[in-house]
Amino acid sequence: MTIIKLMTYIGIAALVVTAVTIYRKKSKNYLISYFQHFAGILFLVSGFVKAVDPLGTAFKTEQYFDAFYYTLEGTKMSFLANIFPYLNNYVNAFSIGTIVLEMMLGVMLILGVRPKLTSWAFFLLMLFFTSLTGFTFLTGYVPTDVNFFEFSKWGPFVESNMRVSDCGCFGDFIKIVPKTSFMKDLFLMIPAILFLLYHNKFHKLLTAGARLGITTACLVAFLFFCLNYTYWNEPSIDFRPFKEGVNIREQKQKELEAEANRPVYQIITPKGGGESVTLSSEEYAKRWKEFPKDKFDIVQKTGESEMEHTKISDFRITDEQDQDVTDQILSDTAYSLMIINYKVDFDKEMQEVVTADTTFAPLDSTKLDSIGKPAIVSINKTTEKVEVPVFKPEWIKLYGDKITPLLKKATDNHLNAYVVFGGLTTDQIDSAIKKMGINVPAYQADETILKTVIRSNPGIILWKDGTIIKKWHINKAPSWDEVKEYIK
Repeated sequence: MTIIKLMTYIGIAALVVTAVTIYRKKSKNYLISYFQHFAGILFLVSGFVKAVDPLGTAFKTEQYFDAFYYTLEGTKMSFLANIFPYLNNYVNAFSIGTIVLEMMLGVMLILGVRPKLTSWAFFLLMLFFTSLTGFTFLTGYVPTDVNFFEFSKWGPFVESNMRVSDCGCFGDFIKIVPKTSFMKDLFLMIPAILFLLYHNKFHKLLTAGARLGITTACLVAFLFFCLNYTYWNEPSIDFRPFKEGVNIREQKQKELEAEANRPVYQIITPKGGGESVTLSSEEYAKRWKEFPKDKFDIVQKTGESEMEHTKISDFRITDEQDQDVTDQILSDTAYSLMIINYKVDFDKEMQEVVTADTTFAPLDSTKLDSIGKPAIVSINKTTEKVEVPVFKPEWIKLYGDKITPLLKKATDNHLNAYVVFGGLTTDQIDSAIKKMGINVPAYQADETILKTVIRSNPGIILWKDGTIIKKWHINKAPSWDEVKEYIK
């Protein structure tokens, strides 16, 4: 699905519904009615694909808040910067509120509920969305060591400069490049302004009582839907690459091969001016004598991969020595259980640790111990303060109640099991293993990738031969009998 195809489908659907509205003699203005249906259906679609995965929007919101913080820090508006770390504590509520508001506006536009209120709400939300997508796109012109407000230092557009890679307008359903997303929002500002000017031309479907009943029911349903997939369940409709049934090993290999085999071509420009010629590597190999380097500037470039890049190719698990164990895990032909913790909440405190510095007698000394080794001359004990993690009690209880018993059952039944942490150092992982009573191998991986693999923290995954068989949210943690149902 592409954005052009999606907008075409929505445009056709809006045209059909508008025709019915006109036929039922409910329309006061054909254009306003069409825009009501178009914007309403668009908001319902874009809201729904995010509602099945509100945490995806929450993670994207965190990225925006971090980008705003670093943009404002050190400027005349630095007093606003500290707001965003505070807001990061409420990204889930912000995500759910935005999604529900978007879907509610979709319903209200289609039905024609409270035209003036709906018009203003739609306009303000579009102004907000346009600001976000505009910021995302324009940061591509801002070098990474330059602040956004230093306009004189802006340069040519470079995709890697963007502080946020994409706006997340359609979640993981469709990835839109920031420029396209910005243009989309600028276009939607047209109906937003028209609604403000001509809200008295809104059509109104059904009776006032029916409109109130539908909007109230939708509010409750949308809110429950979002809460369900934020706190109780993994997304039922999964648009992510790490969905159940996907063989991650095979897909990873395909993406790596496609990346390695990207087309190489030469851009050949006559020195002193003239029209450039673009040749593939094969063509250039045959004709290279026609383009001596003293007469032509030759730039070699690599084209786009034929396969769309997903985060599967970035999926990497390492052990405490930073050795890559991804292939080892994905090549396991037996069933295995993986516990993923993309983030572990803990406090830090300073503790005193006693270290001993032992001095032995010289090797050529006559001072030997009872087994013939150099005798200990002295032991100097020193006390130093070190920072240690203090894990939250609720996290330890969660493991004790749900994770550790499941891991024990798995190992008792000869099932391979692993725990993967994101965002922890090796020392912190060692502390977590001891504190939580983990008796299976513990690995580490990139926090962002782990958030894409599973939304629950911690989350439970059953694997076989590189394929994700089943994913469980921690609040629906399975018993061992339930896990056995998926082992064939």
